Amino acid sequence: MRAADEQDFASYVAARRPGLVQAVAVLGSPPGHAATLTDRALARAGRAWAEVRQGSGPDAEVWRLLLEERARDRTRWWHEEPATAAPGLDRLEPGRRACLVLSALVGLLDQDVAALSGCWPSPGDPATPGLEQQARELAADVPVAGRSAAEVAALRAPRRPRRGPLVLALVLALLVGLATWRGLRSEEPPEAEQVEEVVGPARVRQLEHSVPIPWYAAGELVVGFSALGVPGVRRLVAVREAAVYSDGEGRVVRADASGARLLLGRSAPGAALVGERERGWVAWVEAGSDELVVVDASDGTELGRRVLVGLGTDDETPPAGVGPVALEGPTLHYVDGAGSHEWRPVDDPAGREDVSPGPATLLDVDGLTRVVQGTPGSITFDGPFGPPRTRRGVGAQLSFGGGYVLTRVGGGRYAPLRVHDTATGRRRAAGVRSDEIALDAAFSTTGAITYVIGDGSQVAGADEFRRLSEARGWLLRTCFVGSGSCTDHLRVSSADGEPLLAR
Repeated sequence: MRAADEQDFASYVAARRPGLVQAVAVLGSPPGHAATLTDRALARAGRAWAEVRQGSGPDAEVWRLLLEERARDRTRWWHEEPATAAPGLDRLEPGRRACLVLSALVGLLDQDVAALSGCWPSPGDPATPGLEQQARELAADVPVAGRSAAEVAALRAPRRPRRGPLVLALVLALLVGLATWRGLRSEEPPEAEQVEEVVGPARVRQLEHSVPIPWYAAGELVVGFSALGVPGVRRLVAVREAAVYSDGEGRVVRADASGARLLLGRSAPGAALVGERERGWVAWVEAGSDELVVVDASDGTELGRRVLVGLGTDDETPPAGVGPVALEGPTLHYVDGAGSHEWRPVDDPAGREDVSPGPATLLDVDGLTRVVQGTPGSITFDGPFGPPRTRRGVGAQLSFGGGYVLTRVGGGRYAPLRVHDTATGRRRAAGVRSDEIALDAAFSTTGAITYVIGDGSQVAGADEFRRLSEARGWLLRTCFVGSGSCTDHLRVSSADGEPLLAR
């Protein structure tokens, strides 16, 4: 680094580093880890400071590096230094929280905030002033240990292992393991043979078009712009930079855009599967048992398990409505025979702590907003910005942050969809025309819903010849609730089954 660049970088670190650490802590990282992530990003910026400092200023580029470091970080920091609780901010979807923090604490231009967080600042939202004040108060309480620019610049990028020796070691280990297994196999009677199940990498092909969330159709799981050859997906959730699915055999598997897969466990086929995107946790009811399991999908580490009580059934699959409902930060909301409960597996990994039951009709939770099935034909949602409201509906899901609720008016699989603002109860445009049918729907960002759209000639019960010959294919569409605008992404064949969207 040239002397002038070195001096400028030192001035920047001295002026900006404390505020950067505090802002990263407000995003949800504990202070110590926030400092680590900040120093990694600053070190990367310092290695190309001559280019970074060009233009209107380095703040936007430094924040791009910071958010990138935070997104790819795999440190299980919650075991060592829990993040500070922030009730209002904790209920926000990560992108919206980043948008608010960048706008309130960093002072970036709106277009830079939108480019970094994926959403525009929303000063017109009545909740924004209170949340911004909470962010400022939380930042002011974050202690920051000093570190010089020279110490930051001296940090080295993590080394990547050399691929050749690693592959050779893996091959040798595989051969030794195979020989050992064969030797053991010859000594065991046929009925005692044990075969450990693994899932290898999936075939990958690249797409030119995709949608904002992982989805599955015609034997392919799409993560970003990669289509993975994966048969039989029944349930699908999005986690950090990947997806987790359960298939027809009950296997719960993490898959990323490279095609790499990790077997996490087994659930009852078709049973509920929930995920937490920021931490990358997933939860399900273990196959053949009444135990609820929470796993870190990044490496398969089991975080805790808890027995569901009073199920009153011997079936392998839990009854409808029983099992995990939502993973919100470190808290799992679930329903069993005694009602609905909240459980923090990191604090109580063995599931021994007693928890008070809530309504057994709980449908979804996000932050301070929750929705229940009040009667067989109506839902009731209760958020922090308004009184409880009841509307027609069967089943429901909440948007990230709990600002909107999506439900179906009627019990049929293809019943019309309705979207309501949880603060006012007002109905909002869903983006599905009267001559269209929404086969699946999922919130893909704070105020956007992605749909699988079909028509009467494509759904079950229609004439088979007409369904296969005249159908135009399923349409994947994303609609923004606030503006009512929609984007049609692509069509997929309707002859290979219905697409499935990640929750």
